Amino acid sequence: MISSENDEADVMLVEDDPDSRADLAELLELQGYKVVAFANGIEALDHLVQSSPPRLMVMDIRMPVMDGFRLRSAMLRDSELAKIPVVVVTAFAPPAAESLAALKVLRKPLDLKALFTTIRENC
Repeated sequence: MISSENDEADVMLVEDDPDSRADLAELLELQGYKVVAFANGIEALDHLVQSSPPRLMVMDIRMPVMDGFRLRSAMLRDSELAKIPVVVVTAFAPPAAESLAALKVLRKPLDLKALFTTIRENC
């Protein structure tokens, strides 16, 4: 089950597709991580400014309300939020995602082994 907003999270997941978000959150929890998940950047940013930061963020780029570019840009303007390692999962070509100052950019369809290795090494 996804952690409540009051719990400290190991991983923040920001993904607009509800099925992908639920499936990935479940897989991360099966790996032993506490997960908080949000459908768009504004929900994630609101949580970030009100709660303890996660140890790592996994985020999509194309999302409604606030996309990944705007979310990451807002994070980089805040010295504390800028420290959160971010793994981008996207169908975009990597050059479009490089401006996000991400720890890693993984293309969709997602290579779960690469994602879990990156999280394990940085969380």
